[in-house]
Amino acid sequence: MKTAKLFLAGMYLHLVLSVAAPIGILYLGWGGAGWNRSNGSLLLVYLLAVGLVQLLGWTSAGASILAYRRNDMARLLSGWRALKLGAIPFYILNFLWSVLVWGALVTASRGTFILLVPIPICLTWLMVVQSGVTGWLYIRCLRESGEDAAILHSVCQFIPVLDVLSTLLLLRRRRIS
Repeated sequence: MKTAKLFLAGMYLHLVLSVAAPIGILYLGWGGAGWNRSNGSLLLVYLLAVGLVQLLGWTSAGASILAYRRNDMARLLSGWRALKLGAIPFYILNFLWSVLVWGALVTASRGTFILLVPIPICLTWLMVVQSGVTGWLYIRCLRESGEDAAILHSVCQFIPVLDVLSTLLLLRRRRIS
């Protein structure tokens, strides 16, 4: 599915900008210049990219619903594999970067920024949910076609880490590669 691949590319764009934006803001603010138009522009580009990625995610979920209604299991499978397996490096790098940056921010603010930590967690979880729709619908197609796929696999598609483990287990069990 094209929308799934666009969403996956958007996820990686989000990761690149989540690294570049804080570094750029710190670099542009160095030397006593403080907050200026360049910092604001960089932050705005980052926020627009976050919005674009969310839009792509929901568009991908909508395309998955259309593929499910047409009973197009091949498109669902290709989208599911792309989103779940192609995003493994994204989630690992996103986790490591988030722990580093948010750990530094919370430490530097003496705990004040702990209130902002749920924001990146929710954004990442939304990406898991958006990609989980495709997996959930594919598993639903499997169940409707009479194949043995536990309901637990459907639930796991919306839980970080378990979604990838469930996907790998189902793909290996079905020898879908």
